[in-house]
Amino acid sequence: EEEDRDVAVQAARHGFLAIAPATRGLARGCVTDLFGRFDGSDCTSHFMHGLLAGRSSIGERVWDMQRIIDWASELEEVDSRDILMMGNSGGGVLTTFAAACDTRIGIAMASCSYSPFVGLNGKIQHHHCNAVPGIMAFGEFWDVAGLIAPRHFLAVHGRKDPLKATDEVDRAVEGLRVIYETAEVGRHFRQAYADGGHRFYSDLMWPFIGDAMEVREKLRQHARESSRTP
Repeated sequence: EEEDRDVAVQAARHGFLAIAPATRGLARGCVTDLFGRFDGSDCTSHFMHGLLAGRSSIGERVWDMQRIIDWASELEEVDSRDILMMGNSGGGVLTTFAAACDTRIGIAMASCSYSPFVGLNGKIQHHHCNAVPGIMAFGEFWDVAGLIAPRHFLAVHGRKDPLKATDEVDRAVEGLRVIYETAEVGRHFRQAYADGGHRFYSDLMWPFIGDAMEVREKLRQHARESSRTP
């Protein structure tokens, strides 16, 4: 609670039906390093098993999120027109990839995770369990995030987060801003800094989400009115 990590509780208070999944390879015990080969790192164990099967960890996680959306969307009490996904760190990377792949996610919020695959100094910016073999032949991380447009995307970072250099974050933000502005939906993307570390920041998240919900409802209303026009 001190670091705003109870995002499912926050989402429920904002009127969402909230699901907090035990993400494969990130939640402890999901893909356990049974034999101590990877120093007890479940995410490394998951990554290696996925490679042997010809799959990526992030690909399996996106698949999991899509199946959760399938299930939830069929519940009678669920209005699936506004699906929000959010995550911090590896969960933020998963949020970006999932929203890029699944257009049902209308609003995405990635915390302490949005940066290039590779920095200008050659440093790989993301944990290996988020790697997709061969992806650099197609583009950088902002090209993945660009697939979210014209839907809403928020990237939040802590200036004191030791895992993300602000100059590299800024470079990735500029790359994505160009894509959103080219798509003429520049206001649907926002990036914000907080004066803290590797955590969630509710005061930056929920105002953007509220604005996005209003915009999406206005677009639906406009579509309804247009459909009634003879």
